[in-house]
Amino acid sequence: MKKSSSSKNKCDSLNKNMSGDKVLKLLKTYKIDISNMLDSGMELCICEENEKDAIRSKLEKIIVENLNNPNVSTLIIAAIKLEEEGKNGNLPFDYESDPNYIYVDEVIGMALANEIAGTKGIFNFRHYDAKKPGIIGALDKEGLVFLDDALAGFIGGCMSKVFENNNFD
Repeated sequence: MKKSSSSKNKCDSLNKNMSGDKVLKLLKTYKIDISNMLDSGMELCICEENEKDAIRSKLEKIIVENLNNPNVSTLIIAAIKLEEEGKNGNLPFDYESDPNYIYVDEVIGMALANEIAGTKGIFNFRHYDAKKPGIIGALDKEGLVFLDDALAGFIGGCMSKVFENNNFD
């Protein structure tokens, strides 16, 4: 079935309505920016010293590219909105206690990692979620239930993409 031109225009307008810059603006309210995402990604990177600059540069390109992916940005926005609803007492559990039986925060992280890099992204999400480098750990210490996992999934997925072809150009 051929897509109508109005269908294409709707997709184009969605991408223009929520660009990576707008998502970054939302993230900045939680002190999240490209620089601290890069730092978190690189903190767990196992590589040669002479590769670090190239890897960091490639990671930055992948981060920016994925912030413009409407599926990724929607999941990040969902995590932000869930933080807001939790702080306002509008979730069906005690947000402040972050109970063990609530795992939807992990699902958001896994979904982000999967969208960006597939199964290998999910494995890397688990690594970043467990170690909590940089901004991920800071979010966790602030008691943010959803954003720490969302960032672990986002960064884990992006780092997985960096090493997909072992080409750091």
